[in-house]
Amino acid sequence: MSEAPSDPRPSRELVGLLLNFRDAGRSFRCIQSLLANGLEHVLVWDNSEDDGQSSKALLALLCEERRVSVASEGGNLGFAAGVNRGLDWIRERFPNARVLLINNDAELVLEGAQKLVSALETVQSAVIAYPQISHGGRVIGTGFYQRRLGLIAFDRRRHTDVWIPHASGCCQLLDPRRLQGPWFDEHFFMYGEDVELGARLGEAGMAFVREALVIHEGSASSGLGSHFYETRMVLAHLLLVSRLARSSYERLLCYGGRLLTLPLRAIVRSIRYRSMVPLRALGEGLSLALQAIRKQG
Repeated sequence: MSEAPSDPRPSRELVGLLLNFRDAGRSFRCIQSLLANGLEHVLVWDNSEDDGQSSKALLALLCEERRVSVASEGGNLGFAAGVNRGLDWIRERFPNARVLLINNDAELVLEGAQKLVSALETVQSAVIAYPQISHGGRVIGTGFYQRRLGLIAFDRRRHTDVWIPHASGCCQLLDPRRLQGPWFDEHFFMYGEDVELGARLGEAGMAFVREALVIHEGSASSGLGSHFYETRMVLAHLLLVSRLARSSYERLLCYGGRLLTLPLRAIVRSIRYRSMVPLRALGEGLSLALQAIRKQG
């Protein structure tokens, strides 16, 4: 009996990527879920900016696990830039790998990685594949961002000329060979970068895998309702105008729409959390946005 011919295609490693911000415990649990899914290696990009204390704590938990590396540039680069630097690190050491990005406060359910890989192999136009996310008891899939008002909806089919489909940055599987340009736009420090990516890739560039699931705690690093979270969300909504508006006229419409929706959002969230933080963050987010717009020219 003759042997079956070997597969001529080179093997594609699967490497995990997560960002750590002063939370070794959550990062460790996330790493365990990735290794249980059969990933060959995991890179932790440390944004902690604490003189290496978080990295040391994580390495102590890992007990010299050879399948995990920790890297950093010493400062907090933000989410978008941290992901891009992590991707550069992986490309240099695993040039043939697919990369699974996941938040450190999330865990990938068993066999999820294989389902995402299968989707990328099946949908040749897809640059990324993404799972369902269980977030606070609610399971969500594709997000839709309303370009002119900055509204967000999930899962329902929307008119894509106004509603932009996108995958949450919480978990995405990337094929770097199919990516033109950076993974995320580094004008976004945190939040908004996943919407910009969705607009850049278009529906054909993203494969939604309903059978894969991630359990996500949500905003563990930034703190849902915190001053940082509220400020950066306002900034993200305003920065998205310059990335999504298709003309000078539409840019004015988008800014006008946000002058309506962002104050309403701040009022509703201040009532919900019984806190003035969202209202105070509105002004600071606007100030940060004006500074960013001036820098961009």
